[in-house]
Amino acid sequence: MVTVQAMEALGNEFILVDAISQKIDTEEELKLLKTCAKEFSFDQLLFLEPPNQKSAHLKLKIYNVDGSLAENCVNGIRALALYAFDEGLVFSDNFILQIEDNLAHITQLQKNEFAVKMNSFKFTRSSCAIDDNQELQFNFEGKDIKFYPVSVGNPHAVIFQSNLSDQIPKMGLTLQESNIYKNGVNVGFVEVLNDKEINLRVVERGVGETLACGSGACAAVLSGVKNNLLQSYVLVNFKKGKLKVEVNLDEEWFNLIGEAKYVEKGIKISS
Repeated sequence: MVTVQAMEALGNEFILVDAISQKIDTEEELKLLKTCAKEFSFDQLLFLEPPNQKSAHLKLKIYNVDGSLAENCVNGIRALALYAFDEGLVFSDNFILQIEDNLAHITQLQKNEFAVKMNSFKFTRSSCAIDDNQELQFNFEGKDIKFYPVSVGNPHAVIFQSNLSDQIPKMGLTLQESNIYKNGVNVGFVEVLNDKEINLRVVERGVGETLACGSGACAAVLSGVKNNLLQSYVLVNFKKGKLKVEVNLDEEWFNLIGEAKYVEKGIKISS
């Protein structure tokens, strides 16, 4: 039996597995993913592991529902942070989390509210596995759609629109299936309300459209600031809540603030 936690952040649903208190190898991880996919509805499966970087206190491994590994998930990071603080796995109000080769600096602001600060972002084609000569647009139903590449540890395409249409899931899938991004892409659709507030919808790689996406919020604000559409501190609206994102392009960091909560604690399942 394996004990897991069902958690949620702005409608993003996660299953968290503590692989520190429970010994779980890679083969068991994949079996557990299949089991959880049958029993629960969730966006990502999160594994809390011991770090292999000296400066980190904990490590996060992220699986999408389709079994692919995700390089980043800022909403999932906050869910893990809630568990880590509740279980006494860290001993102050901040700690460093390893996600693949990147580091996130986590600070607990209130019981269920956390700031996630990272400095791993790039706007280059190569950072998103796009060919150097590739035009930054794709065709959707006869219309060329312009996008901006942003990597925040995982690859994003940011598309600015005056309104967010019902075609977004189909439009996002079209870009994902175009092979422009060789390793897949999370597609964010941004409606700028003013230079300090946006509406955002995200079609995630390996998942489909989700109710919220933390890394997508960071990518959207980074791209908006770079293109002089947004100020450095922005409120990001999703269908089920809001996130606050601050970016500093000169000092090369971004900071996201938001909540996380439990849906059900201590669920025992057979792996």
